Amino acid sequence: MGTIFFELALTLYFAGFLLSLAGIVRKKDDLDKAVFLLALAGFILHTIYLVIRYIKSGQAPVFSMHEATSFFAWSILFISLCMSFCYRAKVLNFGVILSFIFMFISAFFPRTIPFIKPELRSLWIDIHALMAVFGIALFSIAFVFSVLYLIQERAIKFKKFGGIERILPNLEILDRINYRLIFWGFPIYTVALVVGFVKYLSLLGFLLDPKEIWSFLTWIVYLAIFYLRVKGDWRKKKAAYLTIIGFLLIIFGFFGINLLTESFHKPL
Repeated sequence: MGTIFFELALTLYFAGFLLSLAGIVRKKDDLDKAVFLLALAGFILHTIYLVIRYIKSGQAPVFSMHEATSFFAWSILFISLCMSFCYRAKVLNFGVILSFIFMFISAFFPRTIPFIKPELRSLWIDIHALMAVFGIALFSIAFVFSVLYLIQERAIKFKKFGGIERILPNLEILDRINYRLIFWGFPIYTVALVVGFVKYLSLLGFLLDPKEIWSFLTWIVYLAIFYLRVKGDWRKKKAAYLTIIGFLLIIFGFFGINLLTESFHKPL
């Protein structure tokens, strides 16, 4: 039964993806309302799908590649919808595009509910996993705004406004939203890592795991971004470049480390 909700959500995301691309290519916003309705309907169905998996398994729906990628897509769309409402920023189109891409990727992974060892079943492990993926989603949207900032900055520098920059917010708004996303994402990601480290240490003892090492390196990069941004030393273009580097580390950790190493974090 749950699969039906996944397929319906994926279909609505796909329709939103096509309309979002059409709006960006045409540089017009007349399709934004339809994109919003498709995104909202898909998000509701996607939420139902995740809730059903949670009820069936009794664990957070993030412990397989299918679940983690699906929840990642859900988090990106949730953040995009919130930002569209709070900031009136034109982020939803890009959020729908990203959400569909990751939802589409998740469809290729096995959808069976993963088996978690009884000793690892814990509310704290669930919280650790959910917060980690949600923090990564915040960093991902920050990456989008960094790219948009660089596009807009380049258009202003060369006085060329015939492309996508025509429908983008001004540089100040793009930089401010990027700051907010890092400001919220870093503490959430930090708490997720601390909770996970303490809980796994108590359950399994000290293990030198590839996923933990990569997560720590990624955390160091975002600590630098967070510090420099809060202190005010690095803003705008420098912050945009550093956010892009951090996102590349995140994505490699999410897919590369999970799929290419024998980490005990490896989704089933």
